[in-house]
Amino acid sequence: MPKSVLGFLLFCACACCSLQGFADDSQSVGREYQLKTAYLFHFAELAEWPTASPVTICLQGNSPIHTYLPILDGQAIHNTEVQVKMGFPIVVAECRIIFMSDLHVLSPSLLEQAYKQHVLIVSDATGFAAKGGMIEFALRDNKLKLVVNLQSVKQAGLKLSSKLLRMAEILE
Repeated sequence: MPKSVLGFLLFCACACCSLQGFADDSQSVGREYQLKTAYLFHFAELAEWPTASPVTICLQGNSPIHTYLPILDGQAIHNTEVQVKMGFPIVVAECRIIFMSDLHVLSPSLLEQAYKQHVLIVSDATGFAAKGGMIEFALRDNKLKLVVNLQSVKQAGLKLSSKLLRMAEILE
């Protein structure tokens, strides 16, 4: 695996342009989660928070992304070092981005905490954005797509770059 995030992102861009055979091929599944990891890094770059805080990406649950998230630990975004936290329980206030592997954990209480703490919540669970999650990774036409619940993002006091929104399906 490349040591620099730029190299990692370029690798992901080349390897994951199409996710043909996605479910059958373990290498494709690995590339899927490498790409999702790269997207999480980009979300941290392309989102605007109302308050300055460390760039901490947290993982809730058991997801194959746990294999790839550590590559982001120690990388820099806007002169701030990225920290990755994986484990249980997740303290919402300690995270800037939470990747949730389980849809059932997305509760009104958790969303309220995320709104108050300005935390971006991301998942690849089907229906996540429709249930109030902020960004959902979805498979459409054998390609990884983003579904953004703009109302939920705004309730958290976050702004997403137009670069990010242009490549997403928007729910309002």
